[in-house]
Amino acid sequence: MIHAQSPRSFNFARRARLLGTSALLLAALSACAIRPEPMSLEEQIGQAVSDRAAMFAAQEAVSGPVTLEQALARAFKYNLQHRQTVMERALEDSLLDVSKQDLLPKLTTRAGLRTRSNTQASVSESVATGNVSLEPSTSQERTSGTADVQLSWNILDFGLSYYGAKSQANRILAAEERRRRVVLALSEQVRAAWWEAVTADRLRPQVDAILTQAREVLAYAEQTERQRLLPPLDALRFQKAMLEIVQQLEAVDAELAVAKSQLASLMNLPPGSEYRLAVPAETQLAVPAMPLRLDALERVAMVKRPEIREEAYLARNAAAEARSALLRLLPGANLYAGLNYDTNSYLVNQDWADAGVQVTWNLFTLLNWSKVKQANAARMEVAEARRLALRMAVLTQVNLAWHRYGRATTLFTRAAALQDVEQRILSNTESAALSEAQTRLERVRAAASALLATRARDRAYAEVQNALGSVYASAGLDPLPEVVEGADVDALAAAIAQISRDLEQGKVVVPDFAPLAPAQDGQLMSEATNISGLDTILKVAAAK
Repeated sequence: MIHAQSPRSFNFARRARLLGTSALLLAALSACAIRPEPMSLEEQIGQAVSDRAAMFAAQEAVSGPVTLEQALARAFKYNLQHRQTVMERALEDSLLDVSKQDLLPKLTTRAGLRTRSNTQASVSESVATGNVSLEPSTSQERTSGTADVQLSWNILDFGLSYYGAKSQANRILAAEERRRRVVLALSEQVRAAWWEAVTADRLRPQVDAILTQAREVLAYAEQTERQRLLPPLDALRFQKAMLEIVQQLEAVDAELAVAKSQLASLMNLPPGSEYRLAVPAETQLAVPAMPLRLDALERVAMVKRPEIREEAYLARNAAAEARSALLRLLPGANLYAGLNYDTNSYLVNQDWADAGVQVTWNLFTLLNWSKVKQANAARMEVAEARRLALRMAVLTQVNLAWHRYGRATTLFTRAAALQDVEQRILSNTESAALSEAQTRLERVRAAASALLATRARDRAYAEVQNALGSVYASAGLDPLPEVVEGADVDALAAAIAQISRDLEQGKVVVPDFAPLAPAQDGQLMSEATNISGLDTILKVAAAK
């Protein structure tokens, strides 16, 4: 039997096809309209202007000479790299709050509207007699709406969310250790830049004066050649000696010119900022004492270094990930309860409540049980191997920093003695009676040599201070206390100064556990000093 299609249903079908075709064309055109849009020059300029303003906004102005503690305080408070780690720590805190929400049951609401072009009607057939009722009937309106509120809780998801929240908590602690690592690295950089800038401030007047004299004598040397006041070979040697002196002094002048700029960058001061430094007197250049023994520093580093702590927290996450992998193999039970409503007027009960439990289990996951256990064991072995390698690297860094400090103190002693000799040579040269050309040449040469010796002595003392800071950093000793009263630069500088005094007096809590055996300790120190390259040291330790 062929049923004729009514004009009404035919028009509806045609309109539906037309509407579907139009929707597909509109979607295709919208997809084709998406193109890369590079930033315009105006947008880039605007972003650069706003970023530059934000880089140096809300900073305390520099007032008075900047001490080492104030330079460190400004770096810790305003340095952009450190501020980035602080913001990353805050981000991890926020992500933990989000992870905690996954532990709660899910409360979902739904609402919908359904319509059709004709009535949903049906005929019935008796199963017993086989009689067919040709009178159509319906129990569904052509247009109806539904709404429901359902509370559900999946036990498997809860377990996975629990381990996820625990992992996020460990990531917060790891982010804090990354911040500490940046602080230790930043303190070393600021200490080195500050002492370099102090040397520049102390020597700048002498460099300018001696360089002016050297250029005048160089002009005089060129004049002696033109006027033949000296034999030609002597005149050329005179010029060569003065050119070498001028070249050395100009190199020192160029080094000193950038020292304060590097320190300003670490303190996050705008380029070209003018500021003064609290230059210590030459009588204050005394070698600081090492308050701790090497074995004590090694024990402190074993528990204080941020890299080791961070690795410990990441190892916790490896264990949590292993438990999560095993948990995924278990069946999942979903508990639910909800309220429902339907606008269908044919229903006897248009609103009702329901509750139940649903268990699902992918039985094929059981086939992966042994593989998951093997992967988890390998994951834990890798974490342990990485931790041991990191501890060996930390021990090596402590030993290298210790020997660097000893070498730096020796070099400073020699540089100070050489500077004293050069100063006495300068005094004797100024009182010697020589010819005019030789007198001017020797005076400038002696003054330049004395200046370079002073520069070498100051740099040697700066290396002593830097080596001492490297020892503290390699041991993981924080330059900042955990709690600081006040957030301004002066309060931070006072706290840093107190920490420095405590370190000088040896007020450090040393963990109480068995140190390395003396033979191994001495052998490791020898290897750390004589073998270049951390990889080689690790290979030697692995061979033991």
